[in-house]
Amino acid sequence: MPAAHINLLQGHSRQQLRAVIVGVSDVMASVLGAPRERLEVWVTEHDPELFGVDGAPAIDALARAPLRDVEIPLVLMTLLSGRPVEQHHALIAGITEVIERALGTPPGRTRIGITTVSPDSWGIGGRPAAVVRAGEIAARAAAESSG
Repeated sequence: MPAAHINLLQGHSRQQLRAVIVGVSDVMASVLGAPRERLEVWVTEHDPELFGVDGAPAIDALARAPLRDVEIPLVLMTLLSGRPVEQHHALIAGITEVIERALGTPPGRTRIGITTVSPDSWGIGGRPAAVVRAGEIAARAAAESSG
């Protein structure tokens, strides 16, 4: 279920975007211990004429500076609640590093927001995750309370 939506300005090569998808998937699988088949990572590229930077369309800023210095990558993640805060911190650090390595973006420009969702408020195949993955959720909660 872990999902990451990465918002970027247009202008990166397909090779760079693929490296972001693979790298973010690697970080998510490693940090969360999540099976790869449950991960969702997608990239949305935004038209610089329709993306605001410094109160103006990004196309204006791109006329003065390279993409890496204009863009502020925004990664929005959704996780089921119950994961330890240390995992959130490791995701933030790891994903920022992937974006820096793949796109050349200075780390201070990347923004990552993690939203947690109650397993009762997330559906899988028409059923709440709390029902579908009850054993996994209980084990995670037990590990968190004992740690």
